[in-house]
Amino acid sequence: MNAAPAERRPVMILDHDPELVDTVASLLERTYDVRGIPSAEPLGGLATGDMAIVILGPTHNDRATIERIGDVTRARPGLGALMLVDGASPELLRLALRGGFHDAIEVESVSSDLLDAVDALWSRLELSAVSSNGAHGGAPALAKVTTVFSPKGGVGKSVIAINLAVALSRGATKPVAILDLDLQFGDVAVMLRLQPVHTIVEAAAAGDQLDEVLMASLVARHDPSGVLVLAAPTTPSAADQIRPKDMLNILAVLRSMCSHVVIDTPPHLSEVVLQAVSESDDVAFVVGMDVPSVKNARLGLQAFELVQLPIDKVVLVLNRADSKVHLAVRDVERSLQMKVDVTLPSESLVPESVNEGVPALLRSPRSRFAGKIEALAKLIGERTSARASGVRT
Repeated sequence: MNAAPAERRPVMILDHDPELVDTVASLLERTYDVRGIPSAEPLGGLATGDMAIVILGPTHNDRATIERIGDVTRARPGLGALMLVDGASPELLRLALRGGFHDAIEVESVSSDLLDAVDALWSRLELSAVSSNGAHGGAPALAKVTTVFSPKGGVGKSVIAINLAVALSRGATKPVAILDLDLQFGDVAVMLRLQPVHTIVEAAAAGDQLDEVLMASLVARHDPSGVLVLAAPTTPSAADQIRPKDMLNILAVLRSMCSHVVIDTPPHLSEVVLQAVSESDDVAFVVGMDVPSVKNARLGLQAFELVQLPIDKVVLVLNRADSKVHLAVRDVERSLQMKVDVTLPSESLVPESVNEGVPALLRSPRSRFAGKIEALAKLIGERTSARASGVRT
């Protein structure tokens, strides 16, 4: 797939309002070549492999045009789509998401939000292009990405992310990295007794200058396991400095230098987390053995469906599954209407390992918890192999 030179990245806007077209052009002119188009038909004339973005303005927010653009974007992987809306209904937004539109931006927020949305989408197109080339032997294969998520805190997300990364690193030909996206209260570095000099803030600030060499100087290495850690900010206020496009840029570099990237997340679906989930191959969705956790999990899964995040990415992980709390695995499955993929036991060695700064998988490799974490890593590996062979997971 041939990307256009950075200074001439093509963006097409479909709208009858010339003032809006001029506004979009002025906002994007430093990096993008913006032109108005009268209908969706010119999109079909793009050469196969060309990268471009189409912006659908509010004067064309009708079902027929949305579906037409959706058909074209699905047929041409290098084409991305955004929508500008003016008080759009939820039904219209769901139609756009189903049609493959990357984002919808209110007209009144164009000045503040459009450039970031276009940059994020272009980064995603470039990442997809590299991944596609790698799959056909044109470039090294990119790392697989697993996000560990739960809509409720205190369910052991970070512990699972760390031990999963350790398990995936065994026998890997390239490093495994943990990206700590809990930008306000990330604990991965603390749990591993690391004292990183740099954090994700420096990686984000590097912008387009970020490459594998610079990234290697920013990550901390956990010597017992070899896992690399890009730590969360040291102050909660720094979270505001990380935008979705920064995360995409960071993830692209980590994918190029690693065999697997594990993303630890906060217990809420921020824009950055949604982008991470969208870019992931698998989502280890962690549920605790208590009614509030199950309730939040149900709402979280519904949120995934609402924003059109594929549920088939989800690997349902039930933590402390053998706790005697008058709640059974079948009760959780019935409430979530999903099968639990992996159950993790409740063992005292787990909090002890956290306090010692040693992953449970290394501290007690023959424990039940370690065995189940290895089963989770194996399942993720099997899902990756199945996708590579074209088998639905």
